[in-house]
Amino acid sequence: LIILANLSGFDGSPESLRKLQLEFGAEIGRAIVNFKGPIIFVAVARYHGGAYVVFSRTLNPFLKAVALEGAYASVIGGAPAAAVIFPRKVLKETYSDSSIIKAQNSLKDDPNFSRKDFDDLFQKIHTEKQTALAQRFDQIHSVERAKKVGSINDIISPKKLRPYLIKAIEEGMSRYIDFEMNA
Repeated sequence: LIILANLSGFDGSPESLRKLQLEFGAEIGRAIVNFKGPIIFVAVARYHGGAYVVFSRTLNPFLKAVALEGAYASVIGGAPAAAVIFPRKVLKETYSDSSIIKAQNSLKDDPNFSRKDFDDLFQKIHTEKQTALAQRFDQIHSVERAKKVGSINDIISPKKLRPYLIKAIEEGMSRYIDFEMNA
């Protein structure tokens, strides 16, 4: 079985429950556990959330997880991490920004500077800080890191994908046949 995927995954959020993503994710997990034979999972761009958990060698020892160069792999992506896990850090960085400090002083001292002016600036700076934190998070949680911690086997160039898959299928089938004969 070869799976080429760009998966942002699923989580336990109300939205994932309403859209049945969690239920379908559990079904995919069950299929991975029960599949008899080699599985080659290729993350072509993103590999986040429940997908990161479901397509795991822990669930099926015959699963080989690989990623194309430049793909991202983590339990959560940078943008959700910045919004949900690190909102205090984003707020702290926003309030410590020199333009926000200056705007806070203007609110007190400058009658021409309105609360709306401050709110507009705050939203702009907050979005910039959130985006920057998301980018830093995604840089850290790369496929290189996923390989280092053992979540994926290899990182391959798109040009080498076809020969890699052929070799992986041959090796996987050989390993699986040996396992079945010795079971």
